[in-house]
Amino acid sequence: MSAEPSNSIDLSDYVDAIAPILDLTIPDEIKPGVVANMKHIWDVAQPVLTFPLPDTVESAATFEP
Repeated sequence: MSAEPSNSIDLSDYVDAIAPILDLTIPDEIKPGVVANMKHIWDVAQPVLTFPLPDTVESAATFEP
């Protein structure tokens, strides 16, 4: 399953924008790998983010593992 971000965000631009906020320096030679990993994270998260929940579901007040 592979999905593009619904708002068509350019993950390369996202990495460029978020790195300074996180106080990260991403060298140009490894940036393609960072962007590829962000794409993988996006793809893995999609089933959870798009899973339909009924309106009757309520969030737990306290998380207990």
